[in-house]
Amino acid sequence: MRLIGGGDENLDCHAEAFHFGEVVLTYYRCAAQSFDRSRTRIGRDGLDHITFQICVSGRHGRRDRGTEDEAGPGDMLIADLAQRQATATSDFSSLNLTVPRRLLAPLLKAPDAQNLRRIPGETPLMVLLRNHLQGLHQAAPRMRRGEVATIVGPTLELAAAAVNAAVADENAAAVRMALTGEIRRHVEARIADPILSVESVAAAFAMSTRKLYYLFEPHGGFTHYVQAERLRRCRAELTDPAHRHESVAEIAGRYGFTHRKSFIRAFRRAFEMTPRETRALAAEGRSLTVWQADAARHMWHWIRELR
Repeated sequence: MRLIGGGDENLDCHAEAFHFGEVVLTYYRCAAQSFDRSRTRIGRDGLDHITFQICVSGRHGRRDRGTEDEAGPGDMLIADLAQRQATATSDFSSLNLTVPRRLLAPLLKAPDAQNLRRIPGETPLMVLLRNHLQGLHQAAPRMRRGEVATIVGPTLELAAAAVNAAVADENAAAVRMALTGEIRRHVEARIADPILSVESVAAAFAMSTRKLYYLFEPHGGFTHYVQAERLRRCRAELTDPAHRHESVAEIAGRYGFTHRKSFIRAFRRAFEMTPRETRALAAEGRSLTVWQADAARHMWHWIRELR
């Protein structure tokens, strides 16, 4: 993060954070700034989350686009924390909901194509979502643990509905979306199974392979979806201290990548770094976290712990 129009001594920032078990709700008010999320930073913190940023005041958006793509008051900007970002703001305030991808992806039509999308604030579902998050922010200090547990599911469903309604796809009926979600959950539960194939999945859902391919066109095709999910699992285990005793080859092999060079090429295409670089950056990020032990209750530590 870099301030626009002043040095660090001019920083004026206010932040609030509420931990809802599986999601984190935050409120920011800050001076104009530019923000970069590089491949190195992604590798260090290992975040695989999506943040819904509702603009309360000011403007926020891509640095490489015109003002027509900026989020203004009432609009929502979506930040995929596993993808690169280069944004800029005016003096601004925002209400933000950060969610692990695993919770949100089954609800979205195109979960990996949302980074830095602006959702106009005047759409009916966006109005509902904004009002809901504002009410949640106001009520959060008084909520009990049991109340928090019941609010997460409906909040995610409303957020997904607001995003899906803005996707220009007239053929994406609710039944198709629900069926695709069921198939994705089936695939993800068997992602390490070596016999997982388009034929086995089609048979499990009593459909033709042609229909299965059609359903997964928005995800780049069925084969692409399976490989992307397997690569994501490899990345998660490479950055997880519980798997530090395993070699890169062992982790890759568990998800069907038996050819070292092919795996490295695919991994680099997906994450813009090699598996070894990913593991090294994750280790560096963990050492920084330990060094900053006095910040153990910092909201970014909460977000890192969301899985």
